[in-house]
Amino acid sequence: MAIIENGYLRGQIRNLVNRKVGDKNVVQSKSLDKIRQTRWTEAAASDFGTASAAGATIRRAFNAVHQNIHDSGMHNRLVRRMQRVLLGNGKYDPGEQRIARGNIQGLVGFQFNKNCHIYDYLYFDTNVTFAATGTTSVQLPELNTQQNFYWPKACNLIILKIEIVALSFDQKYALTIGSHEIELTRYDNQKHEATTLTFDSPDKNYDTILVSLSTLYLEKRSSYALLLNSVDLNPAGIIAAHNLRNPE
Repeated sequence: MAIIENGYLRGQIRNLVNRKVGDKNVVQSKSLDKIRQTRWTEAAASDFGTASAAGATIRRAFNAVHQNIHDSGMHNRLVRRMQRVLLGNGKYDPGEQRIARGNIQGLVGFQFNKNCHIYDYLYFDTNVTFAATGTTSVQLPELNTQQNFYWPKACNLIILKIEIVALSFDQKYALTIGSHEIELTRYDNQKHEATTLTFDSPDKNYDTILVSLSTLYLEKRSSYALLLNSVDLNPAGIIAAHNLRNPE
């Protein structure tokens, strides 16, 4: 609404704003920046929601790996990683980012517990390969209980865990398709031969495969075992990642 006051038009009619400047009556169109900013803000919020939901899916899928023993900022760190994944293969229009379009390799090296990097406690390399059929192979070198592992003071048993999870981020769906454990006793100086572990997936309703490596530290006694893992000692990380398809 606009009114005439002392011979000047003041107020707004539709998208026109009327105001007095000196002895002149000025008519301007109202800026649409606020509307445009709202649209872009909503799109950015949608992309953040995509990253946050993906992070939550991963966190739940690997609950048996990190055991909820992690730093307080783990979820936020995971969401930031997923934001990088979304932008990894080019920037799409705000609101149009998808995990399957991104670079899932950005997740490799993610530590579920920032207080202890997995390879500061495991002294060997793994090699993971993904076949077009959905088969995942994990190659382990020869392992020596004394040379390839960190042993906490009270620990006399280590369980090395490998977990393979298939995920569909659009459906917020995750399925463990492979799990393997290796037990190592501290004082037996045992060697484990190099081996290749192969895991097949019967389910095709996913677009991503993630592989994790973690350790359990135990003080084994005659009738029970005490878990020694804590927020300061719970090495668990993602060591390999693969996108099965890359849709337009």
